[in-house]
Amino acid sequence: MDRNDVSWRGYWSAAITPFTCEGALDEKALRAVVNRSVEQGVHGICVNGSTGEWFSQTLDERRRVAEIAVEAVAGRVPTVVGVTCSRADDAAALVEHAARVGATSVLAAPPPLARPTAVELETYYREVFGAAPIPAWLYNFPQDNGHHISLHEIAGLAEIPTVVAIKQSVPSMWEFIQTIEAVGSTLRVFGNMLNRVGVALIRGGYGGDGHFGSGMLLGADMPGFFEAAWSDDVTRAHAIAGRFEKLMAGLAGERADGYNWAFGGMQATLKAAMNLLGESGGYPRRPKLPVDDPSALDSIRTILQDAGLDCVQASPT
Repeated sequence: MDRNDVSWRGYWSAAITPFTCEGALDEKALRAVVNRSVEQGVHGICVNGSTGEWFSQTLDERRRVAEIAVEAVAGRVPTVVGVTCSRADDAAALVEHAARVGATSVLAAPPPLARPTAVELETYYREVFGAAPIPAWLYNFPQDNGHHISLHEIAGLAEIPTVVAIKQSVPSMWEFIQTIEAVGSTLRVFGNMLNRVGVALIRGGYGGDGHFGSGMLLGADMPGFFEAAWSDDVTRAHAIAGRFEKLMAGLAGERADGYNWAFGGMQATLKAAMNLLGESGGYPRRPKLPVDDPSALDSIRTILQDAGLDCVQASPT
């Protein structure tokens, strides 16, 4: 397999996993999140990624989330299931399950905190992705995972038979461009593209296939950015990019590290924003804590309203 075996591109949403205030998986809310994303035109959806708080779920819960997502999507867009685990056996079991329930693909970061050598990393990925013949994504998110997959390592891992794409979540735009140069001819390369540089890459035919974003706070405008860029509506694409940049600058803040934002954890902030918009955000699960300080919620409300979004409530329900 390689990039030519799939047609993936555009804006793909990394979905939250809603929990109740008691910490239970909220299956009804999860279905609502998935359905809303598809109805708003998302080009693909990922569950059990970093945004989906895979780290606080049991393996059985992760299987259930995958089943609900695949069922809710019902083949309307590609469905990616995150399978990152410290133990290769656990990750491989999740790959087998994702393939069995009908997911489109699987995604895995390096084993957290293991700090693998290049040989260990390749061995891990070959074991995990070899568990089932389903297309696979590499996931490079060092600010969360603790291991930075180098360009040299990415090039080697691209030779694994089922690897067809990479979610390149490093903060450096230059490294994203280098990734396109290194493996763009064989892998679909997703990264930070919802910006003016992304418009230039698309319109110039340089490369870069899509953007994996945390949720759908701007709704249909997030996939709409790519629709505009593809159709040469540069003015609209730039306008959406500017709106998105302002929104994220407000929510992330100056102290953001790519994982923790201005008012709390990334997942908790995203869920608080969704709840303010009347969507099914629910609560994070410990060790992540909800954003429930009234002044923080007021600030998030203002940021959302400045982005042209209508808020309907002030706290999770």
